[in-house]
Formats: sequence, C-alpha cells, structure tokens
Amino acid sequence: MKILFVVNPISGGRDKQVFLQSARLFCQKYGIDSHYYHTTGKDDIRVLRKKIKRIRPDRVASIGGDGTTLMTSMALRNTGIPFGIIPMGSANGMARELGVNSDPMEAFIELVVSQVIVPLDMVCVNKEHYSIHLGDVGINAMLVENFAKDERRGWLAYAKYFVEVVKNAPMFRAGIEIDGKTYEHQAYAVVIANTRMYGTGAIINPLGNPHDGKFEIVVVKQNDLSVLINLGLTAFTEKAIDALRPYYDIYQVTAAKIQLDSPMTFQLDGEVIGKQDFLEAEIIPAGVRYISTNDNNFVKEMPENP
Repeated sequence: MKILFVVNPISGGRDKQVFLQSARLFCQKYGIDSHYYHTTGKDDIRVLRKKIKRIRPDRVASIGGDGTTLMTSMALRNTGIPFGIIPMGSANGMARELGVNSDPMEAFIELVVSQVIVPLDMVCVNKEHYSIHLGDVGINAMLVENFAKDERRGWLAYAKYFVEVVKNAPMFRAGIEIDGKTYEHQAYAVVIANTRMYGTGAIINPLGNPHDGKFEIVVVKQNDLSVLINLGLTAFTEKAIDALRPYYDIYQVTAAKIQLDSPMTFQLDGEVIGKQDFLEAEIIPAGVRYISTNDNNFVKEMPENP
C-alpha cells in the first residue's frame, strides 16, 4: 500500500510532528510506502495534483482542518483515489460529521484498514470555488474572516471574536432563485450547506447529508447563534430540530442562485473567498471518494455500502 500524507503545518495551532513520527513508524512496521506533502498556502492544489499524478498513492490522508480537507478533495477530483481525514485543525467540522475518531493515530489506523469507501458530494460555487462542508455569508463568514487575520490559532482565538460579531452583525436582503422561482428574505446569514453542523457542533442544517446528491440553502432569520451552538452541543434529536425551526428557512436543492443587496464576505469550508453579491451553487454528486467507517451515521443510512 502507498499512502500520501497531506499535512497543513499551521492548522489548529497544533504541532503535527508527534503524530507524523508515530505514523511513520507504523508505516515502516507494516511495510506501507509513505509520501508527504506539506501545504504552503501558495498554489497547493496544482502542486498536490502533480504529486498525486507522479506517485499514484492508493490512499491519501488529509491532516488538518476543514480547509485542508477541502483542498485535498479538490486535488483528488477525477482521480478515483480515496482519502480520509486526520482531524488536527481548529474546527474539525467535517471530521465530526463523518464520525472520524478524534484521536489522530486512531483515525489514521482506521484510514489504513477500512474497506468502507463511499462517494462524497461536492458543491461548486460560481463555477470556480468548491465546498464539501459549509459556506456562507453573514455572521459566521464575518467570524471566519476575523479569525483568519489573527496569527493565533485554536479555539481561544476563534472564541475571541464570537460575541463582537454576533452583536454587530447586520441584517441583509437575499433573493434565492430555485428552478426559476425567487424567494425573498431578510437574513443574518445565508448558508450553502452540504452537511448538518459547524465545527462548533452547532446544528445549522438538519437535512444535511454529504452523500445524498443534494445540498441545502439555509436562511438564518434571527441573530442568536449562541442558541444554535448550545443546541449543537447536545444530542442530535427531533426535539433539537424542532427548537431550531424559528431560526431558519431551508431549501433542499441541486442548484440555486443567491442575489445579495450588497457585496458581503463569503467563506467556504473555513476559507475566506472574498466579497460577493451573487452566488450560483450546484451539486457535484460523488465528487470524490472518501474512506469512512460504519461509525459514520450517513453510511448507516445507505441501503448498502458502495
């Protein structure tokens, strides 16, 4: 077996060397051919694609947070090579959604041995940007933007901006076009969601399933994300979903257009894209192959594992 490690050295403010040394020894012990790519933040997708083409790994391990997971997915499109997640970022929302073991070494061992390989949907926005998790404008995008400007990483830095952002977030107008019909909203956030929750655990999209060939547009109507976070940190139950209903409108779609009344900060999977006043999103069913386990609740819901 040949494995490529895609390592984000700065994600989560965590030192990856202890894990990488343990993984290297594991590979040596079991005769696994290991290769490494360390992200630089400069042209990573193109460079990683070239490396993948050159070494043709059997599996890829994405080591970092949601942004690293997305970048790895984009590099693997149309290759047929499956990847798994080693959660070592600030917010590991996608890993949490997919039932990934929170211990990096345990997650790596599961990545090596698992035969549960499933299709993972992607969402394309404005024909050039991609998401496998969540993108948005409004409250959370402002939070992500402020966090990205801070040299510190981790939850303390992330939490620093929460109260200020929620307090100062403006309401804005959003027109959402689906199948030729436009729905007008006043909103504090509009979310393009392939999954259910943010990295904090806040449930934002009860209908989310990254394997179902659909995504959701979630319109947040009330400025109280603290309620969402409290709900997200409890069990995912029908009671929690019912409690969320006053806070959002939701549309399940395969494509949608979003017109904003002015340019706003837009983020995808934890990465700030920039100011946008128009978003056109469409699903890419089974955009990449993902190494999962049967701890993934979405896999449990499938008629049979692919």
